[in-house]
Amino acid sequence: MTTQTAQTANKGQSLLSVQDLKIRIQMDKGVMHAVDGVDFEIKRGKTLGLVGESGCGKSLTSRSIIGINPKECETTGIIQYDSAMDSSEPLDLLSLHPNSKQIRSIRGRKIAMIFQEPMTAFSPMYTIGNQIMEAIRIHRTKNKKEAKKIALEMLSKVGISDQEKRFNQYPHEFSGGMRQRAMISMALSCNPELLIADEPTTALDVTIQAQVLELMKSLQQEFGMAILLVTHDLGIIAQMCDEVAVMYLGKIVEQAPVRELFSNPKHPYTKGLMKSMPRLGGGKGQRLDSIEGSVPMPIDMPPMCGFYDRCKDRIEGVCNARAVRKTQISEQHSVKCFLYSDERGGEPQ
Repeated sequence: MTTQTAQTANKGQSLLSVQDLKIRIQMDKGVMHAVDGVDFEIKRGKTLGLVGESGCGKSLTSRSIIGINPKECETTGIIQYDSAMDSSEPLDLLSLHPNSKQIRSIRGRKIAMIFQEPMTAFSPMYTIGNQIMEAIRIHRTKNKKEAKKIALEMLSKVGISDQEKRFNQYPHEFSGGMRQRAMISMALSCNPELLIADEPTTALDVTIQAQVLELMKSLQQEFGMAILLVTHDLGIIAQMCDEVAVMYLGKIVEQAPVRELFSNPKHPYTKGLMKSMPRLGGGKGQRLDSIEGSVPMPIDMPPMCGFYDRCKDRIEGVCNARAVRKTQISEQHSVKCFLYSDERGGEPQ
């Protein structure tokens, strides 16, 4: 069975399941609960969007999957990975040492990542071709000529012309859009089952951003891979994703299929994000809504809703008195908000 056939087999079933993920960081002022009880599932061949403001724990969550968070991060929970590339049983990635041979055989080969800023992700000391070849020679073939051929093919697939010339150039000789394309080619050079894209278009202008997103969609269809798309842009979520998880202050506050979330948002934070988006026909000179206040620092916080101070719908004596609980709106739509619970609370989380 080819890699592509293996990845598209059982499409729609769970590829990766994150359960009760917690990341704590010891600070001078106390313990920061950077990620606090996150749960989500990524299905084969599908795209899950992880959306929220800067500082809500999105990047730490995504990096914990491949074990590349800083040493200061104390991580607990379960990240269950069920690869279709072999017949092995599902594996808890968090149980593996970050530098173990087993996680290194998964990192880059089965699960690849596109980083937010490719200029800092690429080494300035080596050519683009050398860095793409390195991943190929580690995971696919030891033959230099074969590895170079694969690298040139990948550069062509991501729309970089004159591949022989570009292969021998250094990162600083590429534009921002070309560096991002080169990073995508490196991430996909080993045909991964899961691509983690951490703010892949943040540093790009609108035209290049659209090209990169279209490229990711076409390559997803070609390779049959799943995508975890980390972003703060709901427009990108609407364009790219099948499901979306809204993250605030280290928690998933709402999760639903993307169409249902946009047509029927429940959490006040989700509604606030949507109202802050520019809209066509919104009226000349009309001001965008904004969410008042700022994200609090999650250090030794009391058991209460983290969005309480910024929420217009807060309930005194409830939202600020105990931990937020999850309510199931429908089979695929859940929300952590007291407004939607029969007894001002749901299933304890």
